[in-house]
Amino acid sequence: NSLIEIPSDLFRYNKVTSFIATFSYCTSLTSITSDLFSGCTNVTSFNNTFQNCTSLTGITSDLFKYNTNVTSFSYTFSNCTSLTTISTELFKHNTLVTDFSYTFYQCSSLTGISLTLFDFNTNVYNFRYAFYNCTSLTGDAPTLWLTYPSATGLNCFTYDTGLTNYASIPANWK
Repeated sequence: NSLIEIPSDLFRYNKVTSFIATFSYCTSLTSITSDLFSGCTNVTSFNNTFQNCTSLTGITSDLFKYNTNVTSFSYTFSNCTSLTTISTELFKHNTLVTDFSYTFYQCSSLTGISLTLFDFNTNVYNFRYAFYNCTSLTGDAPTLWLTYPSATGLNCFTYDTGLTNYASIPANWK
């Protein structure tokens, strides 16, 4: 919980396929270098990687740029209560992703979601609890229930009543 920063070349030339809970509960971590995972092209899971990093305030757009084999971001940033923004292109290069469940769960300082955040993730079938209890969200939520009609979105936007289009979100998505 005293880790403040992560060296940018920490995982250079790494052949790891999973970063499950790698930095979970690093409560003093405030930022992440953009090339942290650049040498990790075999990764398929970032589940719980930064879960409960309560001092993390932002995420660089290139963080997952070279991780084109990722299929799951479940719980990746859940409970990052100081996180205020998400880059529009954060998941742009992760076209194989199927699971975004709990990804931003209880990120209570998050202020908005880009309407195009998931535009390149056409294989997603799970958005359960993805933005649950992100009570500072404003503006429109992306219409994931229309873009991904067969995906489960159970409680995706629960308690996010500041969203402009909250009333039009289907009941099972809120």
